[in-house]
Amino acid sequence: MNILIIDSQRVNYIDPGEYASGSVYQPYRLEVTSRPSDEQLARADGIIAFHSVVIDAPLVARMHRCRALVKATIGLDDVDVEALSAKGIHCSNIGSVGAEEVAEHAMALILFAQRKLLDYARHTRQGGWSWRAHNGEIRACADTVLGLIGYGATGRALARRATALGYRICFYDPRVERCGEGIAQGGTLKSLLETADVISLHLPLSPDTEHLMNDAQFSRMKHGATLVNTARGGIVDTGALLRALQSGIVSMALLDVVQEEPVLPQALIEHERVLLTPHAAFYSERSLAELKANALETIMGLLEGAEIKTVVNPDCVSGEAKGYA
Repeated sequence: MNILIIDSQRVNYIDPGEYASGSVYQPYRLEVTSRPSDEQLARADGIIAFHSVVIDAPLVARMHRCRALVKATIGLDDVDVEALSAKGIHCSNIGSVGAEEVAEHAMALILFAQRKLLDYARHTRQGGWSWRAHNGEIRACADTVLGLIGYGATGRALARRATALGYRICFYDPRVERCGEGIAQGGTLKSLLETADVISLHLPLSPDTEHLMNDAQFSRMKHGATLVNTARGGIVDTGALLRALQSGIVSMALLDVVQEEPVLPQALIEHERVLLTPHAAFYSERSLAELKANALETIMGLLEGAEIKTVVNPDCVSGEAKGYA
């Protein structure tokens, strides 16, 4: 059986020679490409697609043998699951791989902003040496309310780290009624926006969450709050964010993801109160290795008929039954 691995054209996840052309993982033959040909798509029994590889209906139409597709990400916002289901192709993500790393990255960004490290670094680079050389207030962690929008694996991992530092933590997640560990208080989105000094986003991108952070939501935020986004860029309306920064509603934005990535608006790049990292929150040597191993294990399990918990369309009709050879 043939497994086609479609790597990202932006930043390769697969190292040269990692899966050498023609490598055999009995009974599977692995191929790696970032630009799949019609022939490669047509002969693939299973496909692994990495971040930024868009799985749309035209691409799915070129999959003639495929029975399973694994998106080697948590989110499936760039996957046409309906098109895959119509062709009898099971679709899965890789669960919460990298959740701990994302939480660590978010925590680092939060502390960076809270301790005014950008101000201090700029000040000392210019020859200064004063602890008063910062904008806004510097609060102790114990005097800070951290609001988590989304309380899944990543939100909970961040809450565990933040509670050890003394933060008061609240969260909003319509799928989670309460925090079983007792370290965070659930509530409404409105109450979170009104009380949180730091807001960190941990939601998937979906029609319900796209531009969740818009002009209306920013207007409800506590004046001078910090926004952190390590989830998906499309959750934040960039224009609305820039207006909130201009008005002072948002004191600082720390963004690992942006809706326009990888070509970012110049206004974000140049803004003195915006810190950008290149969609790197998921990454460590361990998480990258786990991501690839998990994706390969998942696609093999699907092709062997194993029950995979992360499948999002388990009831789709088999390809053979729909006449796709």
